[in-house]
Amino acid sequence: MKTSFVALITDFGEADPFVGLMKSVIYSKNSSLKIIDITHSIPPQDIKTGAFYLMSSIFYIPKKAIVVCVVDPEVGTGRSIIWAKTENHQIIAPDNGIISWVSEKEKILETRIITNDKLFLDKISSTFHGRDIMAPAAALIARGFKEENIGPLYNDYRKIDFPHPKRVGNSLTGEVIAIDRFGNAITNIAKEYVTPKSIFNISNILIKGLTLTYAMGKINEEIALIGSYDLVEFSIRNGNFSKTHNITVGMSIEVMVNL
Repeated sequence: MKTSFVALITDFGEADPFVGLMKSVIYSKNSSLKIIDITHSIPPQDIKTGAFYLMSSIFYIPKKAIVVCVVDPEVGTGRSIIWAKTENHQIIAPDNGIISWVSEKEKILETRIITNDKLFLDKISSTFHGRDIMAPAAALIARGFKEENIGPLYNDYRKIDFPHPKRVGNSLTGEVIAIDRFGNAITNIAKEYVTPKSIFNISNILIKGLTLTYAMGKINEEIALIGSYDLVEFSIRNGNFSKTHNITVGMSIEVMVNL
């Protein structure tokens, strides 16, 4: 599908040249593209956090754009690299489950293994498929490379189930699914599940009710609020909630909904 935009999500950070090299390859194959850096700060090898940021960003990325996701701890092994077409976007990523959660926002219509070597660089490193396969493939597909020539259809891509919260009566059990650089603990609990009077228990910390904004909490106070992802978050005003309380991804949360 022809497009003017490629968006990047990686765990490369900014200290090394990896991001710049991917962009260089993309521009060398298609100099008219616009590249959007969604984030390069996914924790190393953290596929679930990559899946979360892909899911939570997809609505805001220009339609038809190709989103290249490089969180690839199995690089150089037998894992495939796949191209997926959703209702509004395209995704190129290793077949490790990172595309799974995007289906919470957009239906995945078609997936293919990228096997056509016309989409690759001539020399392929065993440790940097982001540069040598995913970047040139994105650039050439964006120019209108025919979808049926990308590679064979592939419906058995790896899937990681999204951890929907579980409700029993007036109680709800959820979990932390991401931690941002401010230390806010982002949960899988959508705003529709809770009320302003809900009571939250995370790591034996009891938080009563929802705060509208970070600044409405008292200095160093633990608060719960609905963040920009429309999910419940836990925060400390002017502090770092997750470091202060040793919060980790996957940690359980108990909620008394209090309708």
